[in-house]
Amino acid sequence: MVNIDDFIRPNEWVPDVMTDMGNIIRKWGEDRYFPIRQQVDEDWQEHKIIKPLLKELLVDLGLNAALLPAEVGGSDLPDPITFLCVLGEEISRIDSGFCMACLTSMWAVMPICLNPYRNEKLMEEFGPKFCGRELYMGCFAMTEPAGGADVENYGQMKGRTIQTTARLEEDHWVINGHKLWPSNSNADLYNVVCTTNKGSTDLNDIALIMVPAETKGITVGNPYRKAGMAADMNCDIWFDDVRVPAAYRAHGPGEDFKCWRRNLTIGNIMSAAMSLGVMKAVYEIIKKWTTERTIAGKPLKEHSIVADMLCDIAMLIESTSAWMWAYAREIDRTDLYRKWEASDERFALKTRGLALYANNAVEKACSRAMDFMGSYGYSREFDIEKHWRDQKVIGLWLGGKGLKTLENARYWYDLETL
Repeated sequence: MVNIDDFIRPNEWVPDVMTDMGNIIRKWGEDRYFPIRQQVDEDWQEHKIIKPLLKELLVDLGLNAALLPAEVGGSDLPDPITFLCVLGEEISRIDSGFCMACLTSMWAVMPICLNPYRNEKLMEEFGPKFCGRELYMGCFAMTEPAGGADVENYGQMKGRTIQTTARLEEDHWVINGHKLWPSNSNADLYNVVCTTNKGSTDLNDIALIMVPAETKGITVGNPYRKAGMAADMNCDIWFDDVRVPAAYRAHGPGEDFKCWRRNLTIGNIMSAAMSLGVMKAVYEIIKKWTTERTIAGKPLKEHSIVADMLCDIAMLIESTSAWMWAYAREIDRTDLYRKWEASDERFALKTRGLALYANNAVEKACSRAMDFMGSYGYSREFDIEKHWRDQKVIGLWLGGKGLKTLENARYWYDLETL
């Protein structure tokens, strides 16, 4: 019988260790997470249930350590984008908010651990904590109150709206500013997007600085109560004369910006992977529902109008999957496909189209499934309404659909004024 594993996944591109990890996560979700998934939605404020679950995946299953080198206790898996796609699919099938928390912890350290930009000193300092036996989480602190999507819009803004400043005083950075909405706001280590020259359009002035959460001068606000994604905690974070060693800058002028842009590219692809995981969850729910529900003497799926909806959902999954895996392969194997580095602007721009398509696809899939389930679609019992609430958030981060549209058009049509 056809199941979610029959949707496109080019097995020759995905090493067995990654497939095996995906299967372990799937079984873990079915055994551990699904029975308490509704309780997780009520744990948005304190994360009493969520944090132990995060430890099980990030620590006990080793996801936090997956991309770090063996020298600091990591696994140093090859083809990182491929691996992240597997994680995005499998964890988002369980809960996309929980997936966001897991992936963001890894996203925060990618600027210092992914080749060719590796900071050995910072990996030696923070790597053992991410690879240890206690939960240690990362946060990539980027968005700010005044600019909205302006921080992510480096193509037009070029960093001039970044208000969080980093001033070098002898052998320390002094950081002042206000970040809001970062995933994992309750993390142990912040990777903070700063400017070393407020108002500058010189991309060399953009800095990524690692800031341990216990550093004096950091204040974290109360969690936001959102429509969905309870497992991803978002708060305001204030930095008031926060002092960290000068060596905590990821790389230096120019290189920090490249790593940040690469993180945006990875974020685009992870948005697609998460959307795909949600759609696969919806596929399973609606397939079971339309098979077991009988109308006019035959299963609901045997009515033509319902078959049209089911066809739509399957096509959305297939098309998103094919596009996502193609881009993951391009970036992991630039030796075969492109001569661009993963930090190249062209990857950042063209993957915007993938993220936008996936965002629209998952929104349509959730809505169509809910339409045909009627009142049961918005009942918490069947989880369609949960995925419907959660998926909307995926389309709104990293600058939202408007910025994704403009940046993808910049790539394909050489836009100069937008």
